[in-house]
Amino acid sequence: MVPSLAASAALFVALAQGALAASFLISNQQFKVTAERTEGIGLIQYSAVDRRYDGKLVPVTVTGMEQSKTTGLCQSVVARNIPLIGTFTVKATAEQVTSRDTYTDSVRSDSGTVTLKNTNNGIAAGASTKGPGIKKGDKTDPARAAQEAETIVVTDSKQIVLATSARITRISGSSVRLYKGVHECF
Repeated sequence: MVPSLAASAALFVALAQGALAASFLISNQQFKVTAERTEGIGLIQYSAVDRRYDGKLVPVTVTGMEQSKTTGLCQSVVARNIPLIGTFTVKATAEQVTSRDTYTDSVRSDSGTVTLKNTNNGIAAGASTKGPGIKKGDKTDPARAAQEAETIVVTDSKQIVLATSARITRISGSSVRLYKGVHECF
């Protein structure tokens, strides 16, 4: 399994109306996220199904971390064909984001380097003890195979994300910009 970014929750919630965690109806949009480096403590990763606002079911990989720190974060979401406005991009960047009890639901995840410490692959998601556990409300089978680790370090990450959530998030050096046209993070 390819680990997800940890800390994109607060930025996207501030950007996209209706993009809630998997235990809620998610928006019909995807957003792109890149990060230079993510460090996490207490990892769980498992598959689940999110329900979009339009009713469509979407399979996702859920990554949960008890604590995370991300540096060099970029997030973008494109709003297409808005009457009288056209297409525009909302792009947010942050120098550093720290979070607790973070969950990210992604449909694609690519990384430069991934380093895991004390990892178990194939553990039942409901039996995981190293991460925050299955997120309340997620549509998954607790007997489904999962991955867990005490720590994780990910460099040069690129993701397509549907939803994020975090119990606590702190953002340093943030910027949010609107661009006419398509100006995604990748």
